[in-house]
Amino acid sequence: MTADLSGYFLQYKPDDIVFKNSERAYSAGEIKALLENGSLDYDNSIEPFIDVLQEFNDTGKMNFSTSGSTAESKSVKSALGNLLIESRDMQEEFQFPKGLEIFTTTTVNHRFGMTCFMLLGMYAGCVINTDRINYPEDIKTPNSGLVTTPSFLSIMERYNIIPEFKLEFIMTAGSKLQDSTFEYAQKISKRVIEIYGSSETGTIGYRETYKSPEFKLLKGIRIISSGRECTKIETAYTADNIQLIGDRVKQVNDKIELLGRCDRILKIQEKRVSAEDMEKEIKASGIISDCYCFEYSKKIAVIAVLNEFGRTLLLREGKLNLVKTAKSYLKDKFEVIPQRWKFIDEIPKTANGKIDKKRIQEIFDINLSLPLILSRNIQNNFAQFELCFLKESNFFRGHFPEIPVLAGVVQLFYANFFIKQAFGIDCRRGQIRKVKFTNIIRPDKTVTLTLQKGENSVTYKYEDLHQVYSSGSLPLTNTL
Repeated sequence: MTADLSGYFLQYKPDDIVFKNSERAYSAGEIKALLENGSLDYDNSIEPFIDVLQEFNDTGKMNFSTSGSTAESKSVKSALGNLLIESRDMQEEFQFPKGLEIFTTTTVNHRFGMTCFMLLGMYAGCVINTDRINYPEDIKTPNSGLVTTPSFLSIMERYNIIPEFKLEFIMTAGSKLQDSTFEYAQKISKRVIEIYGSSETGTIGYRETYKSPEFKLLKGIRIISSGRECTKIETAYTADNIQLIGDRVKQVNDKIELLGRCDRILKIQEKRVSAEDMEKEIKASGIISDCYCFEYSKKIAVIAVLNEFGRTLLLREGKLNLVKTAKSYLKDKFEVIPQRWKFIDEIPKTANGKIDKKRIQEIFDINLSLPLILSRNIQNNFAQFELCFLKESNFFRGHFPEIPVLAGVVQLFYANFFIKQAFGIDCRRGQIRKVKFTNIIRPDKTVTLTLQKGENSVTYKYEDLHQVYSSGSLPLTNTL
């Protein structure tokens, strides 16, 4: 298959809409003319799509960024011909009707966004909306489909957001979709498709129900072998047809079951521990809904999400007793058990739905105890976190011994910490303005941290229904 994309538009009539956004629509004839002679004015929303089409048309290849699930993010070069075969095979499987309007929360800089949103959409004759979905409230179009990540769906699930129109399909990839999230997605969409694959291999398989662990292989995929170290596959979707993947699999006919990561065996004190087996046992404890185990300072560390009973237990008995309870489920099953525990309201994920290992590392590098996060609400430039600063937290020690209070410097630290969580920015440098401490925060007090992002700063406020405890403004850039 050649790098010439002009033939890709033969399925369209010249007036058929290929791309559109809130400002205007772009027809197949216009896009085809652009590829042939560059004669088209286009806006910022569609520019990334035009750029990759022109790159493909000129070179036949494109560099994709991996999501960094097994290592540092890196660039993977993919050929147009392989991507077109992949999108063709997916359309043969899924049979999307022509004319659907497709939205996405991802970008065409990643292979999932390119193949499952743009090229598959073009191959199926769908209308590709280039206005990226940033918030669940943006989903409000009939006869449409959504290409997204598990992390975005989990946010929708948490707030039980029901779009005005039921989606024709949801396609997701990046990490395993939790059963409850899969079930929620089925309530708001006629069809849910979970993709299994990677930037290096392309799409390997898919499933449409959480009740079965098996993924159906695409016809361009053949499993060669699977062992403890890796799985070897043959794929029609990459220039190098032989690829290695880091999951162990079991194949039955044209389906595979994922048996766990090959690279998640932790070696601690000369003992080998399966992180995934440990996570499964921790979640079976009845107090933890989700968790992630990893090696930290030559020990096993766990970042965990407490369920409602777990939060009640934490507030009633404290973190030490809660950790003892969690450990009691592990001590007879593993030779080495976790020594470091952090509790948070959700496991940090990247924009592509992968475990955000860098963010988890940063959380464990913090010497301060984490407040208990009871709820969060993040919208555009606004965010609220409901927090409880537990009495056994290390920042209460010695401040003051007889009447402990939450120090102002700790309040400033966590204001910035949650600004980074909400908006992805760091406000530690620059001049802090308009800081007021009007009331003291005592141990075990539940307060709401409200954040409002402006043009040059983020204002914060600790408050409850009765009073404001402190407030201030943190700069977006260094103003010194």
